[in-house]
Amino acid sequence: MKTLHKNWKTAIVAIIAIGIISCKKDGYLTDGGKHSVNTPLSTYDYLKQHSAHYFDTTILLIDHFNLKDSVNKSATFFAFTNFSVKLMMTNLNVTSLDQLYDSISSRLITQYLFGDNISLDNVSSTPVSKSNWAGVTAPCAVKTITGSYAVWLSGSAPIFSYYSLQYIKVNGALDGSPGAPEGDPVDIAITCQTTGIKTSTGTTLHVLANNAQLTKR
Repeated sequence: MKTLHKNWKTAIVAIIAIGIISCKKDGYLTDGGKHSVNTPLSTYDYLKQHSAHYFDTTILLIDHFNLKDSVNKSATFFAFTNFSVKLMMTNLNVTSLDQLYDSISSRLITQYLFGDNISLDNVSSTPVSKSNWAGVTAPCAVKTITGSYAVWLSGSAPIFSYYSLQYIKVNGALDGSPGAPEGDPVDIAITCQTTGIKTSTGTTLHVLANNAQLTKR
């Protein structure tokens, strides 16, 4: 189940998650209790010990490039799941981790590491360029997006809004920025499926959508 953010905006997202989970194999019969935004684990250990093993391949990549300390020291990490790695391997036409290692660099990970805290509380709906630890080789920006859903009640269906973070891969110039050249490639926006996990090493951890299109830059 997704970790809840202290902010009430993200708490609304949890309502959706609970609804989805309740439809799968009677998951609603198991009461996991209240969920906290904080984890006693380091960023690395949180990913490594994930109950659904969504980050096993991600951890292998972190280990291969000796980035465990960097992951733990980062103020913000937009983590990607095994599903995204598999999609990338398909796009690169590689079938083994050794082939993948030969096709990428550490920037695959460091472009998602930041020295400043990024959260729903300090990001707006206007994309803002951010400096990640891969530097100018992997320009990016972040923004919030708003979604909505209806809760069907007797005689009414109120609409509720919820907010998510987006990591934006900037291709050329940031879309909509002053002076962006004609024909500039479109940026790629990746929505986070989970936001605001606070690890014991001080990282704000966000998890990108499973279909995130990773680039080797």
